[in-house]
Amino acid sequence: MKKFKKFYVLFVLLLLTLSSKTFAAEDAYNKMAKEFSESASLLSQPKIAIMPFVYLDGRKSDGGPIVSERLTTRIVKLKKFQVIERQLLEKVLNEQNLGTTGIIDVESTKKIGKILGVGAIITGTLLDVENQMVEINARLINTETAEVVATSSVEIKKIWSDVPTSEIQQLQQPTTTSPAQQQPIARQPSYYQPAYTPLKWDSFFDIFLGGGSGTMNISFQRNTSPQISEYELSFDINGNGTFNETSPTYSEVSFQDLETASAGTLWGFRMGGFSSGKLLGWDGEISHFAQQITAQKTMITLNNLSTKPFSFYVDDYLKVNTYLMAGDLLLRLSSKTLQPYIGIGIGMTLNNTTSPYIYQFDYSSGTSVWKKPLDQFNVGFLFRIPIGLRVKFGESTSAFLEYRSTGNLFTFTRNIEGETDSITLTTGQTIFGMGFGF
Repeated sequence: MKKFKKFYVLFVLLLLTLSSKTFAAEDAYNKMAKEFSESASLLSQPKIAIMPFVYLDGRKSDGGPIVSERLTTRIVKLKKFQVIERQLLEKVLNEQNLGTTGIIDVESTKKIGKILGVGAIITGTLLDVENQMVEINARLINTETAEVVATSSVEIKKIWSDVPTSEIQQLQQPTTTSPAQQQPIARQPSYYQPAYTPLKWDSFFDIFLGGGSGTMNISFQRNTSPQISEYELSFDINGNGTFNETSPTYSEVSFQDLETASAGTLWGFRMGGFSSGKLLGWDGEISHFAQQITAQKTMITLNNLSTKPFSFYVDDYLKVNTYLMAGDLLLRLSSKTLQPYIGIGIGMTLNNTTSPYIYQFDYSSGTSVWKKPLDQFNVGFLFRIPIGLRVKFGESTSAFLEYRSTGNLFTFTRNIEGETDSITLTTGQTIFGMGFGF
């Protein structure tokens, strides 16, 4: 447990350092540019046009052209798209009577694509929020299908002035002048928005292998007579060279922090995901690992009072095979190529406890038989903290390396009335594997 606490403190410090560097390293425009550039492979050709952004309430503003111009600069630097020059875009929009402030409908989107020869357009809306900030919601739209390929949402500091909406409304009010005297008011094209934006998930299916070691706390307790003897556990507690069946006996025999080692390959599979562009996600896992007590010198506690030296001379005194179903809540620090992440998880375990040295009552023959080996299945509870790094190879393949600190608690009885035996396994595990998107 001391090792776990030290590790946890170090990890929190590392997390704070990484997160501060990660979020300070890129501004909102860079974030949008990277999120859209990651979708370049989904288009038939990488040429795009970036439309002037518009306010949702229809106000006149310099904000739209400013946002589109700055976003253009960031996207060009990433060299994933070829971007149509703004003057050419404005010329085509004016010639087609589409204006320069938005897209009217699906057909206009496709028309823009054919005329400009672009595979997609980026268009978006502005919305003033608190503290002089502006919320930007942008979409990358395929001009062949009018499908929304990617989305991005950020907030920026407002650096421009607007014509208030009230002034626009005054311009649109009816007047007493004759139709001949009225000046035509340019109709601002409505911003095209699809009926709905499908929620996209960065989903994964992982298979993995690994291993690890840790510590085990084990306690044998009985509140009925006869109490626990040396013979039952194959322990020479009093050091006389034999396993006494009667005296001395104990109400409790326990050990703390016994060293354990892997008794087989850790394996498993899991599936989960993150909502597109987001940092929070989840996973569900089915896996198996095994731990066994190693030969060692330790201390034995008797009747919860006296403590004395004790030695395990074998590496197979007790083994626990654990089959688990667990789920994790995950936080990743980046959604780019390198994705460090941390999580917290809980689960249910099915534990097969075996020992060639410990006796139990066996009722398989219909009558009770006092015999060894111990072989029992018991349900337990698991808690863990995973920390890892995932590396993306394209849209659907990844590799990952993960360390997890795991605690597993369960009880068993050796089929003896009045006895409650417990095991707490704390393990540090390292796994590696491949992930596949779906």
